[in-house]
Amino acid sequence: MFDELQAYVPRSLGGIVDVIAEARIGDTSQRAWIMPNGSIEIAFFLDGSKVDGFYMGSDADSERGSRNSFSLLFGAQSKPQVVMARETNVVLVMMSPIAAKLLFGISASEVHNRTIEPTMIQGDLAMIEDELNTLPSFRERARFLEGYLLRRLRAQSDIPPFVSFTRHGQHVLRDADPFWMGKTLIDRSGYSSVHMNRLAKIWLGTTLKRYEALFRFRDALGRMQAPEVNLAQVAAESGYHDQAHFTHSFKEFSGLTPSAYLAASKIGIDTLLFEELPEKSPVDRAV
Repeated sequence: MFDELQAYVPRSLGGIVDVIAEARIGDTSQRAWIMPNGSIEIAFFLDGSKVDGFYMGSDADSERGSRNSFSLLFGAQSKPQVVMARETNVVLVMMSPIAAKLLFGISASEVHNRTIEPTMIQGDLAMIEDELNTLPSFRERARFLEGYLLRRLRAQSDIPPFVSFTRHGQHVLRDADPFWMGKTLIDRSGYSSVHMNRLAKIWLGTTLKRYEALFRFRDALGRMQAPEVNLAQVAAESGYHDQAHFTHSFKEFSGLTPSAYLAASKIGIDTLLFEELPEKSPVDRAV
């Protein structure tokens, strides 16, 4: 699907912005079904892009049509994203969910599985898109975006305590027993579970339990990239009670059973390609 894909890691924004990428998509009838990863993303469609469909799980039907001329902020994803595009050049900024509040003044819960037009958030994304169209190379566009986001970050008078804790908490999310990640985070924070979940919705877009479930799903996806996959072993190693629990949770997040995911045509771990989208779309169901 991608004719060209370039990426740049803005180290000055480590922990907030993961990567700035640019993808060129030629004329194709395939639909991309992109697995959720919990991130906040901005998409800038450059001049000449033709997008037939680009939407998230909680977008209204009226928001699911052509998206040819707008920059978009979307994410804190726990549902697949659907993209139907041809002859498209898109610049993507992939960020931690804390970026919604920290950089744009909007709670991550407000963009949870939704697409937000630039006029609805703090900042001047439409102007940024105009500037990107004047720059001749991906490297210049990436450096320009890094500088813009860094200025927004530096405009913050201080970093909220929960953000600092979230960065520290990545070690918990990586190393802890999946069944106890939420409890470990609460214990280390010193907050009550009620207050911690209130903060989690603002900064992460969802409750700690759902964030933990998404982390477990992502862990399973990674294990399913092995040359030979034993799904029962994947379920056990990713912390599911049993294979039935694994299948149910995996389908909640991906819209597919683990076996259907393995059989699908893919680009990397996240992008599944279909001539026609699966009949029952998980973007139409609550997650």
